[in-house]
Amino acid sequence: MIDHPRTIALRRPPVLLRGSPLAADRFGPDIDEAESRWDALCSVRPEYFDGGLLAVGGVTRKGHGGVTMTVSPCPYRWFAVQDDVFDLGLRPLGIKALVRDPEGFLLCGHRSRTVHAYPNRWEFLPGGSVEPEEEPLQTVVRELEEEAGLVPKAPPVAKALCYDPLARTWEVVYELQVERTEGCPSHPGEHTERSWFAPSSLPCPMAPIAERLADLLIHGKESTLGVDDRFEP
Repeated sequence: MIDHPRTIALRRPPVLLRGSPLAADRFGPDIDEAESRWDALCSVRPEYFDGGLLAVGGVTRKGHGGVTMTVSPCPYRWFAVQDDVFDLGLRPLGIKALVRDPEGFLLCGHRSRTVHAYPNRWEFLPGGSVEPEEEPLQTVVRELEEEAGLVPKAPPVAKALCYDPLARTWEVVYELQVERTEGCPSHPGEHTERSWFAPSSLPCPMAPIAERLADLLIHGKESTLGVDDRFEP
């Protein structure tokens, strides 16, 4: 299990090798603790609801900027109850994107205080989890509509695969361009504010993964880091 940020530069979309859904007996008695934690979480956060995720089981680098990822469906609730004390080893697959308007301004959102990770921080929009039946490219288009009410002018381009140790997620990072319009988000609840920023004047404070993406893909402050040829969580 890695516990620090890792990044792979991509020149082509990742390939997903899909396995069977994760069974509860895989986790032994820990699954009872997970279910108890979920019940307790929902009692204080009734807005939470269960859903499906793709848990990453392995990442293999391929030549010419490609990766293959082994993924398996699992319930969101098993992931949501993990913390520094209780960890089932689930690392879901998600997406993030750098969305630019024709003038080069970047779309950012301020996360609400009730979200699971990075409350009250700014991040690049959109972002979200890849659902079990989706490809990451489908996810980034869906999340862009849900979070900003926008559609891309051209197909999004996969630029990197990042591991975020604080959020415990793998993220496929895309770049895309849109026309700046007053979009109508269909699921606006995760963010209290959305706005466009020049690359030289990004908002603060930003989520750590957003700061890293800005350094790597906008400011070019450091070389993109690679991971081992094979990663097993």
